[in-house]
Amino acid sequence: MKKKLFPYFGQDQTNVSQQERYRAAGGAFTGLLFTMIAGRYLGGLGGVSDWAMASLGASALLIFVLPSSPMAQPWAVIGGNVMSAVIGIACVNLFDNPMVIAPVAVGLSILCMFVLRCLHPPAAAVAMITSLGSISGFQYALFPVLTDSMLLVVMGVAYNNLTGKSYPYFLRPMPLASELEASQSKEIDAVLSRYNQVIDINRADLAGLIGQVELKAYEYKLKGIKCAEIMTTEVLSLEVSTPLEVAWKTLRDKHIKAMPVIDRGRRVVGIVTVEDFLKHANIDFHQNFGQRMRGFLRNGLKGLEKTLTAYPDAVGQIMTKKVRVISESRNVMDLVGIFHGQGHHHLPVIDSHQALVGIITQSDFVAAIDKSLKR
Repeated sequence: MKKKLFPYFGQDQTNVSQQERYRAAGGAFTGLLFTMIAGRYLGGLGGVSDWAMASLGASALLIFVLPSSPMAQPWAVIGGNVMSAVIGIACVNLFDNPMVIAPVAVGLSILCMFVLRCLHPPAAAVAMITSLGSISGFQYALFPVLTDSMLLVVMGVAYNNLTGKSYPYFLRPMPLASELEASQSKEIDAVLSRYNQVIDINRADLAGLIGQVELKAYEYKLKGIKCAEIMTTEVLSLEVSTPLEVAWKTLRDKHIKAMPVIDRGRRVVGIVTVEDFLKHANIDFHQNFGQRMRGFLRNGLKGLEKTLTAYPDAVGQIMTKKVRVISESRNVMDLVGIFHGQGHHHLPVIDSHQALVGIITQSDFVAAIDKSLKR
C-alpha cells in the first residue's frame, strides 16, 4: 500500500458514485439558474437592483448535495436566511462601529437559528453580507432573501424528487416493534447526548446506518459457519407410506410442528405439518361443518385424531411437496432470507447425495448468532 503524500487530504470525505456527483452538480446549476432568472425578473418588476445574494451558492450545495441533511430542509433554508437577514439589518441600524456589527449579527443569527431549529450555515453568511454591505432597509429580507430562498427550495423539491432523492426529507420516528429496538433507540439518544455536537445527519438515517453496520458485523462473524455446524442431527422423519394416524401421534407425542418426509433413499420428497393435518381433516368441510366443529370442540386433539382414523391414508397424500431444503455445506448467512423473507420455520438439511442429514429451526439459527457474538 502506497503512502499518501498528504495523508489528511480528503480522508474524511464521503466517496459517492460518479453519477451522484453529476446529479448534484447538475442540480446546483439548474437550481441557481432558475433562481437567478426568476429573481432578476421579479426584481425588475419591483424596481429592485439587488436580485441575488452570494450565499445562494452555499445553500444550493446543501439542497442538492445533501438533500437529507437537517440543515438543507425548507424551513432551515428559508427561516435561517430570512431571520439572519433581519438580524443583520437590525444590527446595522443599532450599531455604528463596523467592526462590531458583523460579529454581533453572525453570533445572534446562529443563536436564534438554534432556538428556532432552523440551523442553516449559509444563513450566517447572509448576516455577514447585510452587515458588511451596511444594508439598513428591512425590505431586503423580503427581496431578495425570502424570494430567492423560496425559489431555490421550489427547484430543490422538483429536481431532487425527479432524480430519485426525497426532498423535503421527512423525519420519521424509529419503529419500536420490540424491546430490543426500544433499547437501541435509547442507546442512540444517550450517545448523541454525550457527543454534544451538531451532526449533519438526521436521526433516522443515523439509526439506519448503525443497523447496516451491525448487519455487516453479523455477516463477518457468521460467514465462516456452515449449516452442518448448527443443524440438529437427530431429526425425526416420516416415510411416504407412513399412516396418518402414526404420523399424527408422532407429532403430538414429540411436541413438534413439522416433519420431513423421505423416500427409501432418505431423499426429502416433502414435509408434513400440523396445518396439513388440519386441512386434511376438513375435507368436504362445508358439507358437515357443524358435526366436525362440535366434535373438535368437545374432544380437542383427540377429536382430530379420531377424524384421521376414519381416513386410513398415508402421509404422502397430504404432505406439502414443494419443500425448501438447504445443503449442509451452505453458509449460515444464507438462512437469513429464508427464515426472515420467506417465512420458513423448519428447514431440512441434505448432504451431497441429496439425503436428509439434519434439520435447522429458527431457534438453531438464533443460537448460532448468539454463540458467534460471544466469540
